[in-house]
Formats: sequence, structure tokens, C-alpha cells
Amino acid sequence: MNRALCRREDLVRKVYGFREIHGASLHPEAAYLLLRGMKTLTLRIERQNTNALAVASYPEAHPAVATVHYTGLARDKGHKVAAQQMRGFGGLLSFALADPSFDAVRRFIPNLRYAHPAANLGAVETVVGPPATTSHVECTPAERAAMGIPESLIRYSVGIEDPKDLIDDLAEALAAAS
Repeated sequence: MNRALCRREDLVRKVYGFREIHGASLHPEAAYLLLRGMKTLTLRIERQNTNALAVASYPEAHPAVATVHYTGLARDKGHKVAAQQMRGFGGLLSFALADPSFDAVRRFIPNLRYAHPAANLGAVETVVGPPATTSHVECTPAERAAMGIPESLIRYSVGIEDPKDLIDDLAEALAAAS
């Protein structure tokens, strides 16, 4: 709801000053949801960290996967710095399919049962999205390649589901897409 304040200039300045100091306030329901979410944030982040490490370890040895990027893996180029700076390695990983074409991504994603296609990251549930159709959709394939983003790259934001279910889901989708 938009509102307007029409009064003497000195009163409007006082209201404006109060708003500047105290900021905007949340809708009560949004504030409740934020407070409720903060109560379980640590548990959810810990679970995402644990799940992401388990999930990232699986495709490393899979023949349908060319590379896996996750700082929680000891061989990752960012592992040493991440281990010094963070208490966990986060819930986001990416991997490139061995077939370098975007068609490989089109074959792979529909076979996932637990990871849902989405442009957002960091949900409670596992979401997956290729940069070619999400974060870097405005770039040409040549521009993505120049940035080191292969067409078969998949961002995989791990949620709090059972990690065995996620790994089994990956295995089935990789087998079906190969």
C-alpha cells in the first residue's frame, strides 16, 4: 500500500528523518518467517555442507562427468583457501558433463527426480541449473567459453534431503543421459 504524507515541511522532515534512522519495517508475516528461519539456519547450513561434500565426491569418478568444482574436495584449486577461511564449504557445486554439448544438459536434467531446475540457488531443496540458461543466459556460447564456462556445466545447489537419495538420483540421471 502506498501512502503519502502531506504536511508542513518541518513535520515532513521529522518523519523523513525518523524513517532514515529506523529504516523500513517488514510486514509482520515476513518478520515471523525470517525469525522462524533463523532458528534452524545453523542446522540447515551444516546439513547442506555435509550433503554437498558427499554429493560432490560421487561424480568425480563417473565417466559421464568431465570435471567437478567444489572447494570441499581436497583436489579443488580453491580448497586450501576455503579451508582456512570457512567452517564449511557451502552447498553449491558444479560439474561439467563429459559430452561438452548443451544437448547433454538437456538429456541430463529431465532425468533428475530430487534436484529441480531453477535459476535461484540456496533453497532448502536441491536445485539445479545450467549457467547457459540461468546466470549467463545473456552471454553467447563463445563468451561463456572465454570465461571458462563450458556449455555442459551444471550448477547444483544441494539441499537438506538425504544425501544417499541425491547421489542415487545423480547416478540414475547420468546413466540415462549417457
